[in-house]
Amino acid sequence: MTDFSTPRRMGGGAFVVLFVKSLKELFGAVFIGIGYLVFKSDHDSSVGILFRVMIALASLIVLSLAVAFVRYYFRKFHIDGDQLVFTHGLTTKRTTNIPLSRVHTLRTNRGLFYRIFDLRGVSFDTLASDKQEVELILSESDWQRLLDLVCCGESIGMKLEDMAPPPFIPEDGTQRISNYNIIKGAVCQNHLKGFLILGAILLAVIDKINQFDDDTTGHILDYIDTHAGDVMPTGMQWLCFFAVIYMIVMILWTGKIVLRYGNMVITPSGDRLTIESGLVSRFTCRFARDKVTILSIKRNPLEVLAGCQTVRLYQANNASGAKKEDNIRIYGSMLGDQLLSWWLGGANAPTELFSARSGRGLMVRKFIPNLILAVAVITVMIYFTHNWMSSAIIGSVYIVISAIRSVLAWKHSSIMLADSYVAINCGNIALINEYIKYRDIESVGIRSTPFTPFTHRVSLSVATNAEAVTVYSLKLSDALRLRDLILTKSVIGRTQET
Repeated sequence: MTDFSTPRRMGGGAFVVLFVKSLKELFGAVFIGIGYLVFKSDHDSSVGILFRVMIALASLIVLSLAVAFVRYYFRKFHIDGDQLVFTHGLTTKRTTNIPLSRVHTLRTNRGLFYRIFDLRGVSFDTLASDKQEVELILSESDWQRLLDLVCCGESIGMKLEDMAPPPFIPEDGTQRISNYNIIKGAVCQNHLKGFLILGAILLAVIDKINQFDDDTTGHILDYIDTHAGDVMPTGMQWLCFFAVIYMIVMILWTGKIVLRYGNMVITPSGDRLTIESGLVSRFTCRFARDKVTILSIKRNPLEVLAGCQTVRLYQANNASGAKKEDNIRIYGSMLGDQLLSWWLGGANAPTELFSARSGRGLMVRKFIPNLILAVAVITVMIYFTHNWMSSAIIGSVYIVISAIRSVLAWKHSSIMLADSYVAINCGNIALINEYIKYRDIESVGIRSTPFTPFTHRVSLSVATNAEAVTVYSLKLSDALRLRDLILTKSVIGRTQET
């Protein structure tokens, strides 16, 4: 039986994984230097170049083995009562004590090498840092044993050697999301941000063009000027080109989502939720319901037609965003209501205390910046192209889309206070419902504008340790009442928690 009561090292397979990681890190760091040493002379024979390659690779492997040995041999851990004690370091030993009751999120990773050696990388995240405090590489048996001890971490004084690992009991509430539904959910997302990748590629291409000498650049410009009528594409060709590019971006985005979230399994167990996903590398995230700060449910028109939604579980910034894969996302399911019920502890239908909706000022706030941008773009296009018709059509389409988005943003924006949480609705094309428990609210702010004395409208901002959510264009009287109710309920929530 595995005993974690005394300091111990990780298993032998962990050394192999640490070696592969060290080799990857060092190779990326010294790649340019190795290339320079290998190809610094054009007069060497193939045998000489091959000899330098072998020497460089052998040196890299030896150095990686040394780094992996230090990371493995001088890294020990054990459980002392309700604390995980982690010791590491060669010249300066560092000991980290983490109370098991303060573990915010328990994450695991099973990459290719992990699965070959039947290992699992385990990370313990707390709110003390935006980095993972501890990462252990354990066998499956050790992982199951450690998981049992983490679940029982609050039981101080219990003898670890007398504890037997519990048998595996399938959970009745286990939910499996098919890869078809995940693909469907990924396709329904907004893929426009994928064009940032194309923008980075274009910048690199432009940078390479700028490196050409003046003669080459002059010949290219002369050729384009002479054959502009033959090589310039028509409007329909431009439309087809961007459609193809968009399809490529969408396929790449969908493939990324499927690799990361494929074969997803969601298992509730009391106040804990375990989410496992990934086609090649398996990622596991286990956390308690009180560690989820905001629960968000999004449905855009495509998701409504496809019968799915996107659920996001926001955690404190130091426990998620700067560490792994940002906050937890669930694509292609209809589990929003079930997860909300689990998050609220199976509470009955909420009692509405107070609600308010945004005024038309939100529509104006969203539309005016887009209108100014459209006028500026039309002016620039007319100046450079002298084509009034195309510029007017493009500008008009953009203005119409912006107007629709602004109207929908106004229609969707509202806030409702229930007995145990705050529900905030937002979004323009998509309707986003965000739920926040009172005890997780850090501050509430009211922001006025120069027009407030005339409109009597303000913005209400609700800040948590995950993010701040703002509701615009509320009546001043409603915002004041909302602020007082939220602050009162948040104090009561923290008092009940302690």
